This record gives sequence, structure tokens and C-alpha cells, in this order.
Amino acid sequence: MRLPALTFSFAALVLLAALAGCATPQYQTTVRLIPPADAQGRACVADCEIRKNACQADCQARYQACVKAIEPQVEARYAEVLKQYELELKQYAAALRRYEMELHFEWLRSYPYSYPYRHPYWWDPWPGMYFPPPYREPIMPTREGVRTQLAAENCQADCGCLPAYDACFVGCGGQRVSETVCIKNCPPEK
Repeated sequence: MRLPALTFSFAALVLLAALAGCATPQYQTTVRLIPPADAQGRACVADCEIRKNACQADCQARYQACVKAIEPQVEARYAEVLKQYELELKQYAAALRRYEMELHFEWLRSYPYSYPYRHPYWWDPWPGMYFPPPYREPIMPTREGVRTQLAAENCQADCGCLPAYDACFVGCGGQRVSETVCIKNCPPEK
């Protein structure tokens, strides 16, 4: 025995409402640095700060040099990506034509009803058999997108300056305190 589509819609709505009430809490971890109290410790932390700034400046200079070095590769990769886009666009156009033809001639296959394609109920909102549309239209690439991808593949933007600074800070007598706080869908306070 088949239940009407309305019953299934109502059941899906109830299930969705039940799942919305069971949302998982989301937490965020923050780090707080407490400087040392003595003058010698504060001087040591100032030295750590100088080394961190030098490390970050050196890292940024290396990253910019790497990005400049990959510039000749950008045009070659962009040409390859454009050829791939052109091929995908032709495949998409062929799939779209095939889809339109199937929709145009679907009335020839509308009887007898077959379960996978159409429900034989008179209240069914779809006027005919359902043919899924072709895959998504390809997205045209950009030079900047190709440059960003090449930079992510070949250049290192993070040189590990902050972990080294944290270790130096703690070595000077400072404290590193991590706090995890609920920011969304928090459980009730006890």
C-alpha cells in the first residue's frame, strides 16, 4: 500500500524539525599571552618580538619572490585551463541539447507509467517524466585564480614564526593560556 505524497512530506518536515533541535555546539579556542612580571623577562619578550617580526618579514619577502618566480608559468597554465574549459563547455552544450531533446519527445514515452520516472497520481505536480538536467555549467577560469592556485602549490606563506615566538615567550617566563568557549548552539549552563 502506498501512502500519499503529502504524508511523506509531513514526515520529512517533522524529521527536519527534530534534527534542527539537535544541533551540535560549536566551540572556539582563543589564546591569551600573559607577560612575565620581572624586568628581565619583559626584556627577553621584547627580544622574542623582534625575532618574530624579522622572521615574518623574511617569510613575506621569500613568498613574494616565489610568487614573482612563478609568473612565467601562469600564462602557460592559464592556456591549458582555458583549453580544458572549452572542452568542458562543448560537453556541457552536448548534454544540454540531449536533455532538451529528451524533454521535447518525452510525451512519446508517457504511457504506460513506469515507477522510476513518474508517479501515476493525478495530484503529482510534475507534468511528465522527470529527466535530471545535465551536470553544472563549467566555470570560466581567470588568470588570478590560476596565479593563486600556482602560488598555493609552490610557495610557502607560513614559515612557523608564531609557534617559535610562543616557545620563546614561555621560555622568558610568560604564560600561554588557551581557552575554549562555546559560540553557537551552546548547551544550557549547569
